[in-house]
Amino acid sequence: MTSIINKHEAVKDHSLHLSGFMIIVIGTWLLLEPSSGHLFNLFMKSLTPHDTVHILSYSFLVLGAVIVTVGFVGCRASLHGTQFLLIVYIAMLMLLMIVELATAAVGGFLSFRAISGLENRLLEKLSDQYGHDPTSDIAFSHSLDFAQYKFNCCGIYGDLDYNGTAWWRDGRLSGTKRDVPLTCCVLKNHEAKNSGSPMSVVSRVFHKDNEKPWLHPQPKDEAACQSSDPDAQINFRNKKGCLERAKQWLRTDSLKLVFLGIGMASMQAIAIVASAILCRTIRDMQEY
Repeated sequence: MTSIINKHEAVKDHSLHLSGFMIIVIGTWLLLEPSSGHLFNLFMKSLTPHDTVHILSYSFLVLGAVIVTVGFVGCRASLHGTQFLLIVYIAMLMLLMIVELATAAVGGFLSFRAISGLENRLLEKLSDQYGHDPTSDIAFSHSLDFAQYKFNCCGIYGDLDYNGTAWWRDGRLSGTKRDVPLTCCVLKNHEAKNSGSPMSVVSRVFHKDNEKPWLHPQPKDEAACQSSDPDAQINFRNKKGCLERAKQWLRTDSLKLVFLGIGMASMQAIAIVASAILCRTIRDMQEY
């Protein structure tokens, strides 16, 4: 009887190992994938989006390592039938479950706070800050350029948002006279559909300076994109704003975090029940 329960418990511990490795993979992915930092910047009041992503990535790596360690303790406890180790294992699982549920709740709350008042913040930044700090890869202008590249959008509400902005006025003074940034145009070097694929991520790791088409956009037809004739802009300029698409991105990623936390906590709850049954079985056998 005990050996059968031990085998089932060992299977659950191995699934815990797999879930831990999955969390580690997610943390590694966030470190290698640069897009999250640019998109997070749109929702933050301070210009530290990459710091936030790094904190989140390292948190996932630490959590994954802890889950793997807890799974190892549980595996040893179940295979050797040690009641003390099982109690320690159950305590660890309960702590992990609390941390995961708290993380899911905090993630959902922070995403709600980030969306609150977003429109006014973005409009203000677009009016005053866009195009004024071209040297920083975490500047708001680069973040908005990336969003326009990734989501095939332009401005906050639409392509007319740039009229009268500091960037628009600077262009008139310098003689450039563009109505929208080049990232609002339909690009020849657009790869947004594949930007999250494993090969694309690996390519960006080894070619960090080359794989940034949002910084070096190549419009299919710049003259048509910048034309004042709406008919000429068709198929050459993105017209829809980025606000709703950025919000949807944050909601989707936040829901992923929430469901991940709930899913992991559910696995821990099952492991707690199984461990408690095994612990009681060992105690009953010791009494006889």
